[in-house]
Amino acid sequence: MLCLPRRAFLLALGLLAPLVVSACAGAPAAAPADAYVLALLKTGPRSAPLSKEDSQRIFGGHMANMQRLAREGRLVMAGPYGKDKSDAALRGVFVLATADLAEAKAWCETDPGFVEGVFRFELAPMTTTAALRAQLAADIAREDAQRRAGTTPPLGSGMRGYVVLTAKDGARADQALGDDGGVLLRSRLGDGRGWYVLDAVDVAAARTLLGARASAMGEAVLDEWFATDLLVDLPLRLRG
Repeated sequence: MLCLPRRAFLLALGLLAPLVVSACAGAPAAAPADAYVLALLKTGPRSAPLSKEDSQRIFGGHMANMQRLAREGRLVMAGPYGKDKSDAALRGVFVLATADLAEAKAWCETDPGFVEGVFRFELAPMTTTAALRAQLAADIAREDAQRRAGTTPPLGSGMRGYVVLTAKDGARADQALGDDGGVLLRSRLGDGRGWYVLDAVDVAAARTLLGARASAMGEAVLDEWFATDLLVDLPLRLRG
């Protein structure tokens, strides 16, 4: 999908998945939450160093596999973590278009990076009202237009930094965040945690955005993350 920077083995497309807003009695009803699986990619068990040739092979296979899963509608959102993160083992994020953990696990394990032990996956059920499929369509349309024009964007183009907020108590975090437009994606994990994408380029900017609400939401961590620059329009896609 997007041409991404080669940062370790997790460089990702900003890929996403769908939502239809319903109406009731002439007024918009609350959008239903769709079910997904959030996969955190972490450093794997491999201890042997990679040769240059192996690195190129695994990286190429990783990117090709992501392209395939995205075009099949299975991988709906992905991106690598930045430098400032709460866990040094964090490598990236996959959001998969299934509510079945076993199915999501099978999709993840087709990745050459997993096969070679470069990383492992931690899976969690996830629900969100975000218009992920509409976002995916926008990213694919941009990529296809570039291909038709015969252009090859440089690696890393079409991406920007965001911050992921993970709150232990999702309900409390929702209340603290309110309707702030700086929260681009809101979701709830199966264990009750809240998982959010903030319109902030780094942790310092995220702390400024949150202000006093940071203490009101209780225990939470902030992690720098990269994804498609079109993600800033995700709330608009939900309303559209």
